[in-house]
Amino acid sequence: MYGRPPRIRGLALAAGLILLLGSAGLFLTRYRVYAVPSASMSPGIEPGDRIVVDTWSQDAARGDVVLVDGETRLVKRVAAIGGDVVACCTADARVTVGGTPAAQPPAAGNEPFSVAVAPGRLFLLGDNPGVSADSRAAAVTTDESDGDGTVAATTVGGRVVAVLAPGERGGLLPDRAGAALRRTSWGALAGIALLAAAGLLALLPRRAS
Repeated sequence: MYGRPPRIRGLALAAGLILLLGSAGLFLTRYRVYAVPSASMSPGIEPGDRIVVDTWSQDAARGDVVLVDGETRLVKRVAAIGGDVVACCTADARVTVGGTPAAQPPAAGNEPFSVAVAPGRLFLLGDNPGVSADSRAAAVTTDESDGDGTVAATTVGGRVVAVLAPGERGGLLPDRAGAALRRTSWGALAGIALLAAAGLLALLPRRAS
């Protein structure tokens, strides 16, 4: 008999392969990587950065960074959803949602407006409003019949869950956005660890009893 049964190595190898291949398959099926060409989401996402988009997560909520898959592919932040009222502007040139200033910084030159976002529609803003073509100017609408700058929620191709960039800008987005990708990554790491353990067990000398 062997002191370390081959069965243990086999189980570790099988489990590792299942976890690693399963995680890789899930990533390839669920996620897409896109290059960002503009500075409309600066400073968090700069031109040339790559973003990881969860194509299974299309239930956009306020604050989510989303990929809009219309005639032009766009990356924007959801400022308001159906039922919200968006207005411009406060004394310091900020857009408000329900009377509360949006997270985006002020931008000079904003034209006054007030929009009641209809159910099933989204009002989108760029994090860099000085250069962003977004719902303020009706520039990102895929159905111009409303004329209010909103987009249909059905045009959301997924949520941005990670930024591939150097330094502090790179990494998973916080809260719910990166949770699924984090689990997928841990599954892949667990698979690699099990494969490494199986390899180490194979190197250990066999001991007869």
